[in-house]
This record gives sequence, structure tokens and C-alpha cells, in this order.
Amino acid sequence: MKDQPPQSFPDSRRVASKRCYIIGTPLQRTAVSIHFQALAHELVRRGHEAVIIAPPGECEPDPDGTLFHVHSWPSVRPTRLADAVFLWRLIGSYKPDCLISNFAPVNWMCLVGWLRNVRCRIAWYHTLSTQIDGDSKLFPRRLASLRLRKRLVYRRATHLAVNSRAALEDAGKRFGVSAEKCKIWRNSLPDPMACAPLTTDDQPPATTSFTPPREDLVVCVGRFDRSKGQDVLIEALALCGEDLGPTKIEFLGTGPLLDSVRARAAQHGLLDRCLFRGAVSHAEVLARMSHARLIVVPSRNEAFGLVNIESMAVATPVLACGVDGILEIVRDGVDGFLVPPDDPAALASRLLTLLRDPVLRQELGAHARERFLSVYEQSKVVAAQADWLERITAPAAELMFAATA
Repeated sequence: MKDQPPQSFPDSRRVASKRCYIIGTPLQRTAVSIHFQALAHELVRRGHEAVIIAPPGECEPDPDGTLFHVHSWPSVRPTRLADAVFLWRLIGSYKPDCLISNFAPVNWMCLVGWLRNVRCRIAWYHTLSTQIDGDSKLFPRRLASLRLRKRLVYRRATHLAVNSRAALEDAGKRFGVSAEKCKIWRNSLPDPMACAPLTTDDQPPATTSFTPPREDLVVCVGRFDRSKGQDVLIEALALCGEDLGPTKIEFLGTGPLLDSVRARAAQHGLLDRCLFRGAVSHAEVLARMSHARLIVVPSRNEAFGLVNIESMAVATPVLACGVDGILEIVRDGVDGFLVPPDDPAALASRLLTLLRDPVLRQELGAHARERFLSVYEQSKVVAAQADWLERITAPAAELMFAATA
């Protein structure tokens, strides 16, 4: 995989059955980025051409040696006119059959793709509007204008890929996107326990088991925004008091409300129990989860909640708020427990129940791991998505042949 300068695009001539997919996604080692890199790998493996457009500075050599192309947007956040011009030229060179956009590139990839008559224009819908409303510092009028713009953008998409039924309903309610235009695709994760033991940065690898020892540890992962609800967890911990015993709570992540949550912990005398680790690598997140007794997801709103399947992947039970997309992932009493949002007392009660019952935790963790492998393991999800992409981009002659075969 090589980074190519914008001035040098390859010849777009291809055999009829070979299709070209351009994917706008970051190339950081995050779960979403890893997913779309895996999708590009799968498309190349099937004989197609895949192109990733990433922010500048993220085009590193591909460790797997897969020869999909990588280009850099002119801007770190591709929202400027220069990014539209760059995309216009890139489409002219590659003649793609499909554009797949995530996050900031969605606007230009849908609009420029429409102007250049790219047949399939897919916008991935990751975040609920209620999350944006709750976390944003923008004035209501500004938010309304941005929402109007997004409504126009989604009209130029041929498909909207949503990560939950909650996201599908949100897209219809807030942006007028019909359900027929949407396709639900759950997020995925490569199995972190498939090849090697999970170890934290300060612990040597285990030599006899893929399952690390559990610590007196509860982990909460997420950006410190209102929608993530870390303040509710602090209040729940205060209600638990000394019943928590030696258990520590690790907060992984950063964000605008980090100082506020830390100050709240200090007010309750919890700084010796609450460990604020800041931003850590995705591998370290999974390792810390695998060492924990349980994971707490106190979100007020969540389209999907990747942390839920990350926890399932390492057989750690989830204690989450029963909201939006989380209701579609965590089965209450099977993979973990669900409690109402903004309810510290309910959260504290379930937290103590789980900490006091190792047999229950083991049972929930085993069910969670089984569900991850059957529903969210990346190779299965990516293969199904590649099948879908091949169907929606197939030439009419191919579809007619398939129908009569």
C-alpha cells in the first residue's frame, strides 16, 4: 500500500468484472478505521480495486502488504474547496463504481460523487443527532443550519449505512432519509483473542493461557462528553461507598468534560479509587478490558457503542445504560446488565451485584464472547459487506446473468 501524490493517478482502465471502490476513512488504529481497512483488504482479495483517502500524515506503509491505494486529503478535516477539487480529479482518474464515506468526508464525497455521476454513493451514519445536540457547544441556530446542510447531502447519497435500528430511525426523523435507502450494518472487530494473549503495557505476555487474570478493576472507556455519562458513574460510585472494597475504576479516554468529572470524583473523595488514564491505544484498551471484572457504559445516548462489542470480544460482562443502539447489542441478564440512563442508584446496585458474584460474571462473560463471535467478529461482517457492495455495484448484465443462472 503506497501513498501516491495527488498529481499522479493510475490508469483507470479495468476489466468489466473488476470494480473500483473509494473509501474515505481515517487510517488510525481505531476500531472504525480498522474495520474499513479490512473491507478494503477484502475487496482487493476479490479482485477489485480499493482506494482509501485519509487525512494527511496517516498514510503509513501497509503491514499486510495489500496493494490498495492510499491518498491524502489536502486538509486534515476535508471540508474545504481544495478537498472538493482534489476529489473531483481523483474520481476522474479512477472512474470509481462506488464512494464510501465516513465522518468529515461525507459532505464532499456525496456531493462531488453526485456531480460526477458515480453510480453508488454510500454515507456511513455513525452518530445520533441527540448525541451531537447534547455534546455540541454550538448555538442552536448553527446546529440547525448544519442539520439542514446534512439533509441536502444525504439526498445525494444513494445509500445510507447505519449501525443500528436506532440510527435508522434517527436518520429518518432528523434528515428525512427513507428506510428503503438505509442498510443496517453493525460495527465489527477483529477477534483480539485469536492469535496472542492480551497484555497491558506494564505486564509481560502470559505463556499458558489466552485469558488473562482478572483484577479488582472496573473499566469505563469513552470520550468525556455529556452523552457518555461518566458523571453518572461517579455518582453511582459515591453511593456504593466502602462496599466496593478494593476495586479500582479506570477511566480511559479524554475530552472536554474530563476535568469536570475528575473534580466531581474529588468532591466525593474518590480520587484514590478512580484512575484517569487519558488516551491510550486501542490495543491497550482491549488489554485493560480483558483484565477487568466488568465494563461500565453509562451513556445517555449511543448509536451503537463500540465499547460494548470490545468488552464482549474479551469475555468481560457489560453493565450499560439501556438506550438507543445499546439495547440492540447487550442482552439484559445474558451478556451483562442494562439499567436506565441517568440513574446512579440503579447503576450502583447492579455494579455491586456483579462485583460480588464471580460465577455470574463468568457466565455473562462466556455468553458475551459467544455473541461476539457469532455476530460482530470482523471477518464475517466484512465478508457480508463486500457481498453487498458487489451486488449494488454489479453491472446490469451481471445482475441479469445471476438472475437467470
